[in-house]
Amino acid sequence: MNASDPAGRDGVPAAGGAEDQAARSLRRALHGAAGPLVPPPYPAARVRRMGRRRVRNRRVAAVVPAAVAAVLMVAAVPQWLGSGTDRSPAAAGPAPSATPGPGGGPTPLPEAARPPRPSGSPWPAVRTAAAGEPVDVGRGHRMTLAGSEVCHRDTGGPGGGVDSCKSVTDGNQPTGTVSLQQFGELVRPLYIGPGRPARMTVETGGVVHRAQLLTLAGDPGYAVGYTWADQPRDPSNEPPPSVKVYDADGQVLAEFP
Repeated sequence: MNASDPAGRDGVPAAGGAEDQAARSLRRALHGAAGPLVPPPYPAARVRRMGRRRVRNRRVAAVVPAAVAAVLMVAAVPQWLGSGTDRSPAAAGPAPSATPGPGGGPTPLPEAARPPRPSGSPWPAVRTAAAGEPVDVGRGHRMTLAGSEVCHRDTGGPGGGVDSCKSVTDGNQPTGTVSLQQFGELVRPLYIGPGRPARMTVETGGVVHRAQLLTLAGDPGYAVGYTWADQPRDPSNEPPPSVKVYDADGQVLAEFP
């Protein structure tokens, strides 16, 4: 050992008391025990692979959410296009046949082109009267049926009104036909012919009314109906009322005009 060297080859200071000697002995024992051991080489390749794998996983974790968001946006595009108000004609489908009116809605059809609107009232049962019996039909009107004529009176007229009678046997109305008379708001069709009328409709002002049928007992060969046209009719602008007479099976017996 060199006198100028403060420590020996084993790294323990040369000078000192008993403690230094003990440390030197322990140092020598450890050095002798570890001398045959050789440390393994540094795994540089494996460390590099692990580093590259971690970098790649981080990149994938950053890219996947963006890709998922892009897919969701693409899937939502058709719905967004379909829910918009500015669509192409192909996407919107065929245009409605109605022509827009001044207010933006469809132009109403002319009155003549409209289908008849049913009144919605149920079919009234046929009413049977005795010959010569005055029958109150409402609103101050009364009818009397006989074997040869039908009479009508407006009891609200001056002096209680007078009878207006129409023959059912003079031949002025051919058999198998229906005629029409109107007394103010009362519309009165008259059917003469074979068969048993069961239903009668009167169309006036675009409304189809189900008329009340009135007849004599037995087989008188005629039947009279009545209904109410509450709206006044303008003959210059509206067609005359039309009438259809049906039997119990729904077959048309006669119609006017």
